[in-house]
Amino acid sequence: MKYMKFKNVMIFILSLITVWIVVVFFCYKGYLTNIEVGQIQLGDCRDFTTQDSVVFDTGADFSFIPSNNIGFPIFLFLSSVYDGDGNNKILPMYFTQYFEVNDKVKIKNFAYFSGFKSNRIKAIIGMNVLSKLNMLFHSTQNTLDIKSFDFKPQIPSSATILQYKDRISPKVTLRLDNVVIDDILIDTGFDGDLSIDEHYIEKLKSNHSCDSMISTFLTLFDTQTVKNITFSELYINERLYKNIQVLQQKKRLLGSKFLKRFDKVFWDSKNLTVYMWNENDEYLKVYS
Repeated sequence: MKYMKFKNVMIFILSLITVWIVVVFFCYKGYLTNIEVGQIQLGDCRDFTTQDSVVFDTGADFSFIPSNNIGFPIFLFLSSVYDGDGNNKILPMYFTQYFEVNDKVKIKNFAYFSGFKSNRIKAIIGMNVLSKLNMLFHSTQNTLDIKSFDFKPQIPSSATILQYKDRISPKVTLRLDNVVIDDILIDTGFDGDLSIDEHYIEKLKSNHSCDSMISTFLTLFDTQTVKNITFSELYINERLYKNIQVLQQKKRLLGSKFLKRFDKVFWDSKNLTVYMWNENDEYLKVYS
């Protein structure tokens, strides 16, 4: 009799654990995540930050919200989290049912990390959310339109096209002059043009005049000091660009300053493709 009671208790406990694991898995993978479409006004920052300090960051695998006073959060588990400079902290992950951006766009049912302090950001919306929507950036209006997977704008045939394979880590290959560089992360949370390592920078310097300076910028947990090189001219994927700023560091990034050189940028998460073009480009056509 006692054995049967013990067995029933163990079955009940194991059932609860199984249900919890399934719930955590669904929350972590974002199967429950839903985003309402709408237009967001961006702020004065060079990256994709809204007026109320929410960063739409394609360089972040996951979302981060310093304050935990949102949408009835549910604790999931603790995890080691690294920032862009390799610093790490143990942070709690939560699941929330509701988060609002600019009083315009509502993000429902998503997981995020919390438990850290930041005076400069209200939230970082990472690729666990952004990979589930399409985005259209308007440079002249400085707005970000949140769109459904089925939305496709008119795109000129002359648009610059970048394709990636990993839905959560959008890395592309770029040709800088005649130098081909793989695994460059498209990072809208990085407010520069490019970031590549010293080996490739030295190759580019041999063909270009450039100026160098030391720059300091903030990571998630700390600050970082790097060399900043400005090339007066640089070919990127066979197009000539002026005054391209390149940070010298191991991380390979294509930043929001480069994306904002175009009038419009369409992020097509459904097809893992980014389109960039200017309004005076001709031969508009609809991609379907």
